[in-house]
Amino acid sequence: MKVCYIREGKDTSDVIKKVLIIIKRFFNIIEIDKNKEKLMYYLPIFKTTKVSENKIKKFSEKIIQKLEKEGIQDIVLSKHLETINDLKLKLYSENINILDGRLLFKCLIYEALEYISKIKNKKIQELDITFTINEFNNINKDIIILIAKNVKTLNIITNHIQKLKRVQQYLHEEFGVMLNVLNNKKKSLLNSEIIINFDFPQELLNQYKIYDKAIILNILGKTPIHIKKFNGININYFKITMPKKYELREFNNEIIYESIIYENAKFANIRKRIIQDKIKIQKLIGNNGEIRENEIA
Repeated sequence: MKVCYIREGKDTSDVIKKVLIIIKRFFNIIEIDKNKEKLMYYLPIFKTTKVSENKIKKFSEKIIQKLEKEGIQDIVLSKHLETINDLKLKLYSENINILDGRLLFKCLIYEALEYISKIKNKKIQELDITFTINEFNNINKDIIILIAKNVKTLNIITNHIQKLKRVQQYLHEEFGVMLNVLNNKKKSLLNSEIIINFDFPQELLNQYKIYDKAIILNILGKTPIHIKKFNGININYFKITMPKKYELREFNNEIIYESIIYENAKFANIRKRIIQDKIKIQKLIGNNGEIRENEIA
């Protein structure tokens, strides 16, 4: 699956090069670099340049035309372009998929649990883990099986209990793992040390009584907890360590690596690549930035 990378122009102190970029900006000219393994588009703007809404609209239209010509639906934006909401909204409105690291976060749940258990000085098997999940596609089922095979007991909170019966039976017969499928809003999350929230929206998750010191990993993004006694940790994102050969200076490591695994999105292949590249969680990110190790401990 082909992915396109889009970034601002390269900073330069060369007067002639700056004039050329200004001319390109005036005529909405987007540079294309096809010489590397990655298809890269350069917008004629700098980080320090304030660009009008009208100009962003014209750039967006040009990008969309070029993507259609190349038959590309999936893109990676540089750190700077990620901050330009008008650009993102225009691309989203044309069904362009902007990679955000969420697929990678989902596939790195095991590494996140390793990170947490190491800080807590526990084995993963000793953690009380609960998934909150309603969508049971193939990749989600594979993740449940991966985690379940490495713990003694796994709890699943869902509104679709019947969909998990076969997975429940498979885990018990093949690995002797107890998969508890529950949906009691007063009790199901009351003792859960680690809650991995796959897809419960804020409104639904806040209907449950939650252990006041729980660690919650929100796979889809920010899910604020409004329960008065909650004094736990709400994790919304992550930072990884990855081989330097993949790094691109103006892009987030997490999204670059997601673009690599996105090309072959079967879970078994993704996990094989993650293990091969020795991808590890470096930091977990909460509502107020990086979460310190002593907070987790």
